Amino acid sequence: MGEGGRIARASEARAANALRMIDHSTRWLGGFAGAYLVLLPTNAAVAPRSIAFGGVLLMLLVLAAAVVRARARGGEPAGKELTLPGPPPAITAAFAAWALWSAASWFWSARPDYTAEQIGREVVDTALIAMAFFLATRDAFAVRVLVGLALASFAVLAALALGLAARHGWDAGSWHHGVGVWSTWVVLVAPFALLPIAPAPLGVRQRMAAFALLAVLVALILGSARLTDNRMVWLALGTVYATAAVLAAVRWRSAYGQSPLRWAAALVALLIAFSVLFVDAAREKAAAYYPPHTTVGDTLKHDPRIALWEYTAGRIRERPWTGHGFGRTILAPEMRVALKDPLLTHAHNVFVSQWLQTGAIGAALFVALLAALAWRHAALLRSRDDALAFAGLVGLALLAGFVVKNLTDDFLFRSNAKEFFALNALLLGFGAWRTRGAADAAGARDRTDPAH
Repeated sequence: MGEGGRIARASEARAANALRMIDHSTRWLGGFAGAYLVLLPTNAAVAPRSIAFGGVLLMLLVLAAAVVRARARGGEPAGKELTLPGPPPAITAAFAAWALWSAASWFWSARPDYTAEQIGREVVDTALIAMAFFLATRDAFAVRVLVGLALASFAVLAALALGLAARHGWDAGSWHHGVGVWSTWVVLVAPFALLPIAPAPLGVRQRMAAFALLAVLVALILGSARLTDNRMVWLALGTVYATAAVLAAVRWRSAYGQSPLRWAAALVALLIAFSVLFVDAAREKAAAYYPPHTTVGDTLKHDPRIALWEYTAGRIRERPWTGHGFGRTILAPEMRVALKDPLLTHAHNVFVSQWLQTGAIGAALFVALLAALAWRHAALLRSRDDALAFAGLVGLALLAGFVVKNLTDDFLFRSNAKEFFALNALLLGFGAWRTRGAADAAGARDRTDPAH
């Protein structure tokens, strides 16, 4: 063998070793990301969650070093790239614009110290978590593990809530961050409960087991959501599953066409259940928080959010373009005094809240970010690859549910915000890795095909 052949083989061996290092680093990153996702929905594991977050940061640094080392060594195994896929440019640009404008609001913030703290927690930390989940979902196995861990965590905490409620009453603040946060997590996890019936290689192979697991998850969603006495959660859950059903019927016409009545009946039954539970929650809230004989309609007319939104509109008019500074509770001290209610500390609508914090410019950038996410999920839905199409379906249902849930509240905050961006990044990362893998395989075939 000539000198040139030995050099080529040595270069290829070095590249193969570098590729293995990248593989191991992404697996470790996925492990820490999974642990973080498991612990995020509960406030009873602050120290372990901080350790998991530290592990995520460490593995991001290790992975970056592995890529730099791999590229410095040169060479490239056949059909492989010694680089990491990047997020879609439109999403990167939209998130960067929203994040930078939010950070810039520190210069005119009504409470600069508070805004600086929130920029670190809600922008920087969230961006790092999203990056970790994007890079960790390198294949279907990683998706199954991460989503499986999220569903398992949800199932355990939902069962705990139901058990506590049956025994001596559920104190949501002890384990579940509070009823509002938990009800939002229920909506975020709802579309991922469809994973058992997803197309291969994501779903469960045995169809009976898949539908049984789906039924258990839906029962836990219904039961734990009802404990919150939240009305909007039912509209949001209805939106999630109606969106998923319509998109699935359009994308997989032939499969739905074989048994349309079965699928339609299941959806209608679920929507009826959501409607009944919405009315039940509204009646219970009327009985618990309003004078006797107050109707559900009267509770909506006298909802404290109406006065809150009128007050918020006035504060927005003071700084319509720039806002008062990033941070959900930027005007909390003034709100408590003006509205005479210690619970009214933010705008209770995610879009109004963005406008109040960062002005019309910030609100427009936030809408652009949601639009960029929706556009990419829609692109995945149109893919010929059923697994990618399912990821797009889940992503669109996730966005729809989150938006509806936050029309009367703002949970783009702390654990819910990180969960929202992490789950979106998980789906987008799977799409990027799988698309690049298909391109690598096609390139390898072209190199070995004599016709090319």
